[in-house]
Amino acid sequence: MENNAELVRLEEFVDKLLNKYNQLKADFHALQATLSERDAECAELKNNIYNLTTERTEVGNRVSGLLDRIEQWESDQETFSAEKSGGYESIQGSLFSDSADGKNI
Repeated sequence: MENNAELVRLEEFVDKLLNKYNQLKADFHALQATLSERDAECAELKNNIYNLTTERTEVGNRVSGLLDRIEQWESDQETFSAEKSGGYESIQGSLFSDSADGKNI
């Protein structure tokens, strides 16, 4: 009888171990799936950052080009106005200078 009680106890212990093992295995697979999703999300976010950085650089270059064109246009207008008015300063002024001291902003 005592051996039978010990066998029952051993069976219960083995059942508990197997249940815990199966639970840990399921948890492991769930964590692997979560990790895989996070890796995919991380890759997507890195791609978005790259695209936004590229777009920002492109916009910056375009704005710089536009500013250069405006400055060139102003220079051409001042030259044209000076030639036409005999050297007087352009009435238009500069879009990028402070009217109080004439310095570029």
